[in-house]
Amino acid sequence: MRSDFPFWTEEKLRIQDTDFNGHVNNASIAALCEAGRGDIIFAVCGLPHGRGYSAALRKVTLEYLAEVHYPGQVRIGTAVARLGNTSVTVTQALFKDGACFATAESVLVFVDRATRRPAPLPDDWRAGFARLQ
Repeated sequence: MRSDFPFWTEEKLRIQDTDFNGHVNNASIAALCEAGRGDIIFAVCGLPHGRGYSAALRKVTLEYLAEVHYPGQVRIGTAVARLGNTSVTVTQALFKDGACFATAESVLVFVDRATRRPAPLPDDWRAGFARLQ
């Protein structure tokens, strides 16, 4: 499964990520996924303020496979599952201590900052995301 992901991000769990049940909260797991998505967008597209398009999250599906607890490091594997004209679908798997505890699939739509409408991916971005399929 790890070999399915060409792009990796690592995040530290924080005490504030836990909830009353003593495990890492579902909202914190969603934030870990967001960190992985943000890093892959940055790697391909550059800094947000330096580009004419923004990435809008259209859809995210999370599957929680096991409880995870503070403290520790989380490794987030990300791969491009599909390239559309104006969108990218990424899949992710989150690991702690070598075990996968959650998976996600997200659709990101790229929006022209001036018109606020979906815009075709620039060729260099398309090539960058294609390398991560």
